[in-house]
Amino acid sequence: VEIDGPIVRLELQGSCSSCSSSATTMKMGIERTLAERIPEISEVCAVMPNQEAITEKGIQDVLDGIRPFLSVSGGTIELDEYFDDKSHPTISLKMSGPPLKSMAVRVEIVNRMKRKFPLVKDVEINDADADD
Repeated sequence: VEIDGPIVRLELQGSCSSCSSSATTMKMGIERTLAERIPEISEVCAVMPNQEAITEKGIQDVLDGIRPFLSVSGGTIELDEYFDDKSHPTISLKMSGPPLKSMAVRVEIVNRMKRKFPLVKDVEINDADADD
């Protein structure tokens, strides 16, 4: 699809696009082979067809699906900031209440963000009360 400095973005097609082993193929096969032949290549990323761009509205949509579950146990979550940097997109969230201490809740939030935005590298979840 594109080469952006040391990062190559590829779109897997056909059955590869939905295969559970595609991430391994991408990293262990394609990335390793390209890096051996072109030392300047540092990373190969998968791009999904018609992939949604990272937007504040898209992030809020994901959070809106999570908020009802957090509020039942006294928790809240808000978008702190996001960086749609092509080489390292990140999302930073602020969460408060008892759910903040649950690793299972944190993992679920990260998974939901990465399902919606597969190119996101990092989803940070910080304590909203730490700023007080």
